[in-house]
Amino acid sequence: MNTETRVLIIDDEKENVRYLTTILEENGFKDIHGAYDGEHGLERAEELTPGLILLDLRMPKKSGIDVFNELKKQPKYQDIPIIILTGEGEFLKHLAELREFHEDTEGAIEEKPTEEVLDRFITARPDAFLEKPIEPETLMDIIRGVLITLDEVKNSRKSEVNALRAQKLEEGVAYKGFDFASDEKTRNLLAAMAAKLALPDAVLPESFVWRSADNQPVPMTKEEVLTFHGAMTDWVYAVHKASWDHKAAINALTTIEEAENYDVQRAWPDKNL
Repeated sequence: MNTETRVLIIDDEKENVRYLTTILEENGFKDIHGAYDGEHGLERAEELTPGLILLDLRMPKKSGIDVFNELKKQPKYQDIPIIILTGEGEFLKHLAELREFHEDTEGAIEEKPTEEVLDRFITARPDAFLEKPIEPETLMDIIRGVLITLDEVKNSRKSEVNALRAQKLEEGVAYKGFDFASDEKTRNLLAAMAAKLALPDAVLPESFVWRSADNQPVPMTKEEVLTFHGAMTDWVYAVHKASWDHKAAINALTTIEEAENYDVQRAWPDKNL
């Protein structure tokens, strides 16, 4: 969430504008502006070109519905997130007063969800809809959701990939029917042992064993130690390659929805060596 975003609050209740401004300031926003009726809101939007608009519906001169529709008709505002704010009771009363409202639906208005009724009067979907009284945490959760960028979502998914890679490298592998640790210390010890055994005259003690993850002795021959090391080396590389492939795929995504739905759990190597 970019707290440098310029925010325009359009609400005829100055107390509401001050309240919302305080919430935003407490969460790091600094470039905050207010407008106190629909016409003033359109003028301020033209002056400021905000990155986020909080829009009340019931206002003098121009309603929030009219402001919303006028903004969304213009290409330069179409990508600006608009969060609609209203009290449900006042909102439904306001809809009943609109000339466009058909008599055959007046009796059923209170039975329909607020957002469903709103769909009849707006030309596009708002980025979010929030009913008063507004709780600070709820408002900020919604703002984070509409201001999140594709890069932020991608970085979050890549962090998940990094965490999965670290988890897999730490949680262990299976070999010869036993579970073995695969943390860095174990891998280094195995690599040192394999390096010694690769020497021409290297031999293992007859009673040599490798300890499993639960500290069980697992007898191994020289060849089995070398095979185990090779398999472990290949597996570690495969884990890193899966991580690289995931991050390359995430970097290539072009929409937030694609990034949010990307499956970071798939295509990791099997722990069975």
